[in-house]
Amino acid sequence: MNGYLRKTHNYVGIRTIWKVGLLGLLCLGQLKAFGGVKSLDPLQTDTVHRLPKPKSPAASMELAQVPQGFRLELFASEPDIGKPIAMDWDERGRLWIIETVAYPNSISGREGTGDDRILICTDTDNDGKADRFTVFADHLTIPTSFTFTHGGVLVAQAPHFLFLKDLDGDDVADTREVVMAGWGVFDTHAGPSNLQYGIDNKLWGAVGYSGFDGIIEGDTVSFGQGIFRFDADVRGGVHGFEYLFPMSNNTWGLGFSEEFDVFASCTNNAHSVFLGIPDRYFIAADVNGRGTEKIDAHYQIHPLVDKLRQNDVKGGFTAATGHHLYTARSFPKEYWNTIAFVCEPTGRLVHRHVMGRDGSGFVELDDGKNILASRDDWFSPVAAKVGPDGALWILDWYNLMVQHTPEEQDAARAPGRDLFRGRVYRLVHGRGKVGEMPHIAVDDAESLVRALQNDNMFWRLTAQRLIVQHQLIGVAGALTKLIAQDTVDAINTNGAALHAIWALSGLGLLDGNHQQILDVVTDALKHRAPGVRKAAVQALPVTIPAVASAILASGVLDDPDNRVRLAACLALMDAAGTAEIGEAIFYAASRSTYTTDKWLAQALELLARVHYPVFSEAYEASFGPTGRVVSDGFIHRLMVADEQPAHGDETPIAIDQVIQLHAQSGRLLYDKSSFVVRAGSTVSIVFSNRNYMQHNLVIVKPGALDRVRDAAERLARGPRGLQRQYIPDTEDVLFATSLVNPDTSFELTFVVPSEPGNYPFLCTFPGQGETMHGVMEVVAE
Repeated sequence: MNGYLRKTHNYVGIRTIWKVGLLGLLCLGQLKAFGGVKSLDPLQTDTVHRLPKPKSPAASMELAQVPQGFRLELFASEPDIGKPIAMDWDERGRLWIIETVAYPNSISGREGTGDDRILICTDTDNDGKADRFTVFADHLTIPTSFTFTHGGVLVAQAPHFLFLKDLDGDDVADTREVVMAGWGVFDTHAGPSNLQYGIDNKLWGAVGYSGFDGIIEGDTVSFGQGIFRFDADVRGGVHGFEYLFPMSNNTWGLGFSEEFDVFASCTNNAHSVFLGIPDRYFIAADVNGRGTEKIDAHYQIHPLVDKLRQNDVKGGFTAATGHHLYTARSFPKEYWNTIAFVCEPTGRLVHRHVMGRDGSGFVELDDGKNILASRDDWFSPVAAKVGPDGALWILDWYNLMVQHTPEEQDAARAPGRDLFRGRVYRLVHGRGKVGEMPHIAVDDAESLVRALQNDNMFWRLTAQRLIVQHQLIGVAGALTKLIAQDTVDAINTNGAALHAIWALSGLGLLDGNHQQILDVVTDALKHRAPGVRKAAVQALPVTIPAVASAILASGVLDDPDNRVRLAACLALMDAAGTAEIGEAIFYAASRSTYTTDKWLAQALELLARVHYPVFSEAYEASFGPTGRVVSDGFIHRLMVADEQPAHGDETPIAIDQVIQLHAQSGRLLYDKSSFVVRAGSTVSIVFSNRNYMQHNLVIVKPGALDRVRDAAERLARGPRGLQRQYIPDTEDVLFATSLVNPDTSFELTFVVPSEPGNYPFLCTFPGQGETMHGVMEVVAE
């Protein structure tokens, strides 16, 4: 057990909690029995006597800082709830949370014996505070995310996804089905998270470097950190699984804009990533490319606390979680569909991430600093998202220790690791009107159509989900009327039309057998709202030749919004190759809009590769059979890209010495402080990462350790640090690996310098080079 047992019956008000054994509820008064704190790195020197004490919710709120015009309200706290890690709301607007006292312990014990649970928190008297707490499911072990689908709840609990369902309406799960297995349990910080219903009617999620290795629909599937999606109907198992975007490190954030732009956050120095081109398009074009881009514009966070307890990326984002945009209308207009919220629990803050358009992609416009920060050293926001009332809801995991526990310590016994406290807050704009909570129901189709017109995306998406999953075909006429309303709001969007298109898609009415409905969505290719035009491109069945022709005829490849052009390029990759498509590719390649926009240029190259026969015909029709000799520029590059000669087999290298080097588990240290090699010999270093975070190995010139370490820190604070794998562009660097994910290895082979001496090696990941370094001693042959 994890320190205590709890009653798990439904109740109103305070629940009863028992202490078990010596630990009981972990509070600071008991910590003296454990002695001093063994820190994760030498910079953390607090002893138990110096640890700041936890505070009551009221006292903690007094230390919080929010922007002028906003106010922070407490919705729930201990003893009614504890250790919240994920949240969502049902169609009744009730808050559901995952409580996990086991996180981040290693997973052990038998299935169904854990102390974690899913709790429904209801405000029955509408006073802004939860007063009824219903245990939907208990005896869970480190569940990390959940979402509603097909009348049940899908729960991420590595190594499984569980589908829980209440059969008798008493808000208690009656069935528990394993629908997927294979999620890694190497590190519970890095498992699956952010399950949510996507605008495309798929279930989306993220996973960190613990990754996945299992069987899906009879196929062996393995992948590392990244973003994925699959069919929403998980009854009987997961189907239609797609690994969408590989990510750079531990991924714990995923969010959609109101126009279905997709973003993610990674914990370590990548708090905002734009997801532009899914991986399957690179695979289809046989191109080794990357469809993501780190778009954050600053390294530094802005904490109020005096001391940061961080292992790496010190002073920056080392535990970034979440990336939900403000998708309602209760906050000031500057927030609408523009500002995202990224939690940094080690900084005791929620970042205000201000985004802007950059062609078909996005950038962070400036450092928006914080929407919420606290001087309470225990305040640990782990999730922030817009609720059904239009307020920003924040989960406070309330812990002094947020990051990894050293391997030799039990996480439950570690000083500063609390098992009891947790809070849920609402951030409300004082002058804004809190959004009304509409009543919607599956047996009231009109209520769902009305909800599609709500100014809060939560209600629009919830209504869409219910229409699709209950196959309410009868609302199709009302949906087409919403799409036909060619209007935009104050920020040039039309949420009702966009969700109506995707609802029709989910109902299966865009299959070509319902021509009138198909015509309405085809007409939406010329809608005033760019998000609606983009939705039409993405939802229309381009495998039907007439539909592909209609897309080309609509002019979306020349759309004034580059995101619509990008969507069109990607969609046409799934169409059958025709002369019309070949000519369209050739024409687009001559337009500067495509050649100067990073994403458009990349997408057009993929499109040209997939449809190379028809594109080459259009090329030669313009330039003639010898045109490729005399033409140049972007069009020529598209032609020759498909003709690169294959590389022959390389002659094997004779290795004189093999060295095994490991990153220690639970410590920022290599397992060797030095090793000896002969000058001029060929050496292979097998670097294995046994730790819980990414590391690299960089070998530098004698005397260059401090210079390279400083250069790496400067690089990390700029926009290209991750792109360069935190390896400085300097002559001091001789040999280097890329970033090596946890539980993987990299073989670095090189010829040792001919000059004997001491050659330092180090890890240049932000903050890790202070302790992760050693010496390669080169001796005369």
